[in-house]
Amino acid sequence: MNQPNKELTQVINISNCESRITRRAFTLLEILITLIIMVLGVVFVVGLFSTGLVSSYDAESTTVAMNLAQQRMEEFKNLDFDTEVVDEAKADIVGFPGFQREVIVSEPQIDLKKVIVKTYWTYKSDEISVALATYISKN
Repeated sequence: MNQPNKELTQVINISNCESRITRRAFTLLEILITLIIMVLGVVFVVGLFSTGLVSSYDAESTTVAMNLAQQRMEEFKNLDFDTEVVDEAKADIVGFPGFQREVIVSEPQIDLKKVIVKTYWTYKSDEISVALATYISKN
């Protein structure tokens, strides 16, 4: 009576085999879920890099445009008020492909000129511009 029943032993052995198979499948499932999470993380990080590069290019173009407008504005300080502070049509800027500049001069009062320097460039098929304005007096 102390000897175990053969059928009971076989049921226990089958139960152990099923348990091992289930554990292996669960481990494979864990690996797949981990890989999916890692791939999603890498895709997200790559997306951030591309967004950062686009923003960096936009910031660089804006800085270049502001510096070109400021440079032209500084040149007006040394020009003759009556003859040399005049409008300039929109034209390409030498040495800076993709950038254009325009100067608009108005005279709101006698002996006072308002100078607006606009710099243009193209970004994602849109024309973008920055403008600087100042007043120059005759005296």
